[in-house]
Amino acid sequence: MDRPRAIGTGAAVAAVITHGIVFSAMYFNELTPISMYQGFFQQIVIAAERSWSYAHGWQPMSHMRDFGGFFAPMVHLICPMIGFLLFWMLSRYKVGAKVWKPLAIALLLDVPPSVGDLASRYAIPWVEVARTILVVLLMVWSVGAIRISKPFGAYEKLPIGALLKYPG
Repeated sequence: MDRPRAIGTGAAVAAVITHGIVFSAMYFNELTPISMYQGFFQQIVIAAERSWSYAHGWQPMSHMRDFGGFFAPMVHLICPMIGFLLFWMLSRYKVGAKVWKPLAIALLLDVPPSVGDLASRYAIPWVEVARTILVVLLMVWSVGAIRISKPFGAYEKLPIGALLKYPG
């Protein structure tokens, strides 16, 4: 797959996963069938909570506040990494020794959940989607797959002396 489509696919998949998990975690009390969008992601959250509870030796659903404090940063970290890995696999871009850069970006931009408090309750999933897309694009940019060139203009062809004398 060509690079722009791989970047778009990775960012889109990461955005859908982020939105689904955040939305289903926010409305966790309203269980829906697994065949629906919210129900599918609710089952992912339930499976993660059960695994987390068993790892701590607790009954499932007995420490939901503690699980939320663990799960929110994990969503911030894992969803952009899924998008980057999907880009990497689809585009077959050679990352090589630069693999530490996207990992560092994902870790550094693992925004604390309190940043979501600035948005209204209904906008939180969309704020998280925007954050995930931004982090995925920064990760892709860090390995050189996205190049930002300087703007092309008429002033680039003029010598420095002509720029200093230009009245406009």
